[in-house]
Amino acid sequence: MLRGKPRGVRHLPKTSMFRILGNPKRSCAGVSRRDLLVAGGFGLLGGLSAPALATAAKPKAKSVICLFLFGGWSQLETFDMKPDGPVDIRGPYKPIASALPGFPVCEHLPLMARRLNKVSVIRSVHSEDSNHNTSFVLTGKHATLGGTAIKGINPGIPSDWPFFMSAVHHVRERGGDLRANGAIPNHVCVPNRLGLLEGYTRTGPYGGILGAKFDPVCTRVGNNGELLFNPNGVKAEKLKFAPPGADLDLDITLDQLKSRSSLVDQLDATRGRLMSSAAIDGFDDSRKRALGVITSEKFRRALDISSEPTKLRDAYGWNLFGQSVLMSRRLVEAGVPLVTAIWDCTKEGPDIATLGWDTHWDHFKACEGWLLPGLDRALASLLDDLEDRGLLDETLVVVMSEMGRTPKVNARSGRDHWVGSYCAMFAGAGVQRGVVYGKSDKIGAYVTDSPVSPQDVLATVYHLCGIGSDVAIRDRLNRPHMLYADGTPVRAVLA
Repeated sequence: MLRGKPRGVRHLPKTSMFRILGNPKRSCAGVSRRDLLVAGGFGLLGGLSAPALATAAKPKAKSVICLFLFGGWSQLETFDMKPDGPVDIRGPYKPIASALPGFPVCEHLPLMARRLNKVSVIRSVHSEDSNHNTSFVLTGKHATLGGTAIKGINPGIPSDWPFFMSAVHHVRERGGDLRANGAIPNHVCVPNRLGLLEGYTRTGPYGGILGAKFDPVCTRVGNNGELLFNPNGVKAEKLKFAPPGADLDLDITLDQLKSRSSLVDQLDATRGRLMSSAAIDGFDDSRKRALGVITSEKFRRALDISSEPTKLRDAYGWNLFGQSVLMSRRLVEAGVPLVTAIWDCTKEGPDIATLGWDTHWDHFKACEGWLLPGLDRALASLLDDLEDRGLLDETLVVVMSEMGRTPKVNARSGRDHWVGSYCAMFAGAGVQRGVVYGKSDKIGAYVTDSPVSPQDVLATVYHLCGIGSDVAIRDRLNRPHMLYADGTPVRAVLA
């Protein structure tokens, strides 16, 4: 059931080289996925009994683009400013008027200020784990092993609850709405697997109990410590995408690409080592998918971002997030129904404020220097671009993070981890325009009206994708689990 009549809601007038990278998980037989498929980003160890299917209604969202801001974006420097609070709460920034009367936003988000009548903002998200628990916010449940992240291979991921995008992929494929094998993957993640450049395998964005075949296909760009998300962090001539297993900069010939089909034969040689593992289910299906994508000219064209006009690329911003968000639109337009674009941290170390949203120090330097301008340009351009192409009404855009930031500024001019109250945003297919939902207290610390959990955010996505609350998924022991779990769609943001 949807929420009852909501409180706290205002209905306002409608006025480097990329390559595909797989996660090196291990099967129960001790064989790594990379051993099984060195050329691709698809898992071969998926497999699951068909779930019980039901739909909430005809899905409004044909496609979904998730923009995930890893590290924790600040509610006080975005959409829940507290200009009347003390200076160590409100910070140095001034609010500016937006397209929604009576709802000012941060002065460093001028483009989004003019487009807030196109979106629904939730100001009352709250969570229970302030330690970068990406599994909890991306799946709705805690990871089974390794907490928020682990160095190297995380063997607990196959037992985790699935990424919400992977769950949508699974339900639609089992219902016949998506093809299991095709020239275009069903789910792509750009620019990198979450945590890659820091050297972590962060929990969350995987197929989990659904099997590795429902992991997103991830591109790869950059190296540890590069300031890729900062202004001018990427250059046009170096930012290139390639399909899995084909490194275009190495002048791979057609004969060499064709020879990759011999991987199928190599995979056959490992069958004996896998027969005792339940993960073998769906093996043939996955290897055919991988080979199809390797040789797909359609996917190669979709990844060729150089074909976009320079003016449009300028609008999205010459940083890795901006260009990845543009790539998200390209992929959706090419037929990829599920795309995740991640603004990640690029290095583990003391200078994190220059590398991501985890701004324990130099918070304001990072916010005005690259975080807010980068998000402002990319998100505003995405909304305009989708609308100009007639795609916004069928594409759901979700903006989220695993937490917010502390109301009180610390002694290092930073804001620390905070989950008492923070923001999320919806736009596009099936989303009410010009809605501000929920309230926090006078310093942005705790929710005072209309609380929303991470599970509610995910349930809202499922509902907009036509997945009903009675849908169950099954684990490897064929046990049914309700997909919505504890979540309830937020009625106030639904059109």
